[in-house]
Amino acid sequence: IHFWLGTLGIILYTIPMYWAGFTQGLMWKDFDADGMLVYKNFLETVTQLIPMYALRAVGGTLYLVGVVFMIINLIKTTRKGSFQREEAAEAPLLGKYQEPANEYWHRKIERRPLQMLLWATILILIGGAVEMVPTFMVKENVPTITSVQPYTPLELEGRDLYIREGCYTCHSQMIRPFRSETERYGEYSKSGEFVYDHPFQWGSKRTGPDLAREGAPGKLKKGDAWHYNHLLDPRSTSPGSIMPSYEWLADNKLDIRYTADKIVAMQTLGVPYAEGYENEAVRDLQEQAREVAASIDPSLSESEMQQLSETEIVAMIAYLQRLGKDIFNETDE
Repeated sequence: IHFWLGTLGIILYTIPMYWAGFTQGLMWKDFDADGMLVYKNFLETVTQLIPMYALRAVGGTLYLVGVVFMIINLIKTTRKGSFQREEAAEAPLLGKYQEPANEYWHRKIERRPLQMLLWATILILIGGAVEMVPTFMVKENVPTITSVQPYTPLELEGRDLYIREGCYTCHSQMIRPFRSETERYGEYSKSGEFVYDHPFQWGSKRTGPDLAREGAPGKLKKGDAWHYNHLLDPRSTSPGSIMPSYEWLADNKLDIRYTADKIVAMQTLGVPYAEGYENEAVRDLQEQAREVAASIDPSLSESEMQQLSETEIVAMIAYLQRLGKDIFNETDE
């Protein structure tokens, strides 16, 4: 029972996963006779996979039930036995080892695993250093884009929230230089755009659309209010979305106790904040937060707007609206 539950569970998990990968990949790259994307809306490619997600859930459940049977089997097997303190054992006497004559020279190394491990490690470290150290030392290795600026304190806090909530597990932030990518998302990503990202959020998992150009100006740019509603209830803005809601972001007060320390940490990593900027960071954060809150709902009273500006959702929105924005002019369409 354990064997067949485990086997069927793996089959029902892996086959739909591969099938979903092929299906979504083909949908991403599907163009019509006029050269237009057939599925420009990313959500169409996600809803097509829901039955496969369900099959994977069934397969995973079967496999976990098999694990329960395995535990039962182990317990029953253990109880069947009896403890034996000493067990007689014999082995044939080994003769004196003699190295074979005229063997290949590498066999001498293979017979000494510790020495082989040591020298292989040394050679790998030397090779790795030769490849990596120059890329660390040569600044021109990553082309500088003058329009790319460090994150504001509010955006920096929003980025930490983005990581905390695991958004990167469904949304990548790197547009590949393929036609299907640039048609759907816009200009492909440049390495110089990420010089102030510690760590970067590239990834390859796309349960949701890529967000590398989420804040870039253009006809499809979404407003702060859209992001606010989307985070609270994804289905209200994107019918059929499988994204969970994040209502607590609108209730939690943003923790700004360590904002100044984060600025200092970024400076240590080479982010060019002005000297002493950590002393002004909280003030700038609060000013930008009020601007975002006013953009979300201009009809709020002063006290309501102040209360909204102090929540985590405002920081998250500020970060999302910054993504991919630096290499575009505000007038770009």
